[in-house]
Amino acid sequence: MTNTNRFMPAITAALLLQAVAAFTAEESIDAQLQSAVIQAVDRVAPSVVQIETVGGLERVEGQLLGAGPTTGLIVDPTGYIVSSTFNFASKPASILVRLPDGSRKPAKLVATDHARMLVLLKIEADKPLPVGEHFPRSQMRVGQWVVAVGKSFDGERPNLALGILSALDRVWGKAVQTDAAVSPNNYGGPLIDLEGRILGILAPLSPKAAGQIGGMEWYDS
Repeated sequence: MTNTNRFMPAITAALLLQAVAAFTAEESIDAQLQSAVIQAVDRVAPSVVQIETVGGLERVEGQLLGAGPTTGLIVDPTGYIVSSTFNFASKPASILVRLPDGSRKPAKLVATDHARMLVLLKIEADKPLPVGEHFPRSQMRVGQWVVAVGKSFDGERPNLALGILSALDRVWGKAVQTDAAVSPNNYGGPLIDLEGRILGILAPLSPKAAGQIGGMEWYDS
């Protein structure tokens, strides 16, 4: 009878080596993803601003409005900034924009797109402002990694949420959808890919749909 005991150490060692190799590969992938996310956020950060509002309503339709800074995105070097209508439901008396260099500028609300739930602000810029690169809509794919970027908690460093692009052509082709968990204070910030390119602007769900697909966010492209 052949004794198979002598093969057991070799088999065990081989299995252990395979497990170690798989664990090392997983660590490497995680490290690469983390590095890509950090670089992507650093690339778009110069065009992400913090928005502060003063005065206005405390409640709208019986709902108590949240306070605190929100987020916007520079879309033109001359001082045009896009944000979410969610941030201006209180009809504030004044608007201040904190730029990435720390300076604060008064802003005017110059236009509102109710269909996309976006607003356009204007500040007087002392110099040309940085504008991020846009991601081609034709290249968007369900399942690709995306990062939701805001600037509501720290005026200097953005905060972020990682997710995937979970659906295209939402809201009659006006928006895409992601599973990234986004704070309402980050509405108005950009949704970017892992190269820092902008897919769209973070905007809240319609109040009527919030109970149906809560936790999902809309992004206009």
